[in-house]
Order: sequence, then structure tokens, then C-alpha cells
Amino acid sequence: MIPPDQRRQFFRQLARETAVWFDATQGKPAFALADLPQLPAAALAALAPRIREGVAILPAEDFVSACVPGTDEPLALFAADAANLAVFNRFNGETPMGRIANELSATMDWPPEQAFAHVRWMFLRLVGLRVCVPANAQG
Repeated sequence: MIPPDQRRQFFRQLARETAVWFDATQGKPAFALADLPQLPAAALAALAPRIREGVAILPAEDFVSACVPGTDEPLALFAADAANLAVFNRFNGETPMGRIANELSATMDWPPEQAFAHVRWMFLRLVGLRVCVPANAQG
């Protein structure tokens, strides 16, 4: 017998993939969250990250954690340093990653490539932890 948690995860993934397929048949640009790491930089730069509904952010002095629905323990997200906080605070579902990177580059006096790499890293890390999604993605 398949454990209930694995069944739920399977059906959630199936629903997401079905929504992506349906959007594609309607001519809407769509992608699966698993495809995000393979997107070109220009496509990622246009995405506006947001925190998923139901995620509780737990800031602390040295580290930021989160409680994600369906988990019992808080997840360690990232060190609470100036660069990480500047990026994370812009994950509001309205600001594209390219603009976040430009702002980070100016604030930290980093080359644009370094700033974008940092934003990309944080976004993909938080997507992998089920904390963040693109504003136009399902769930």
C-alpha cells in the first residue's frame, strides 16, 4: 500500500502537470516548476517570485526559516545577511528577478552577473523547498 503522503504528493504533481498542459493547449506560456533550472537567464529574469500561500516566514537574528504546509519542522532557508535579505524582501510577486538583480547589483556594488546569479540561486533554492513560486505559476 502506498503511504497517504506519497499519494497526495503524486496527485498534486499530476494536477500541476495537467494545469501546465492545459495552459499550453490554450496558447499560454507555461512551464513546470521542475523546468525552472533549465530556463535561460532572460526567461528567469522576467519571472516575479512570490512566497507560496500558507508559508510562514520565521526571521531570526542570524538565519531565516519557514514553516511550509505539510511539514512539522521549520526549514532553514538562508543566512540573514544584507544580500539575502535584500533579495528575499523583493520576492513579492510583482518585481521581476531581473529588476531584483539590478537593485542588488547597485546596493551591494556587485557586477550584474554576480547579482543575477545570487537572485537565481535564492529563487531556485526556495522553489526546491516549496517556499516560493513564480507569481504566474500554479500552487
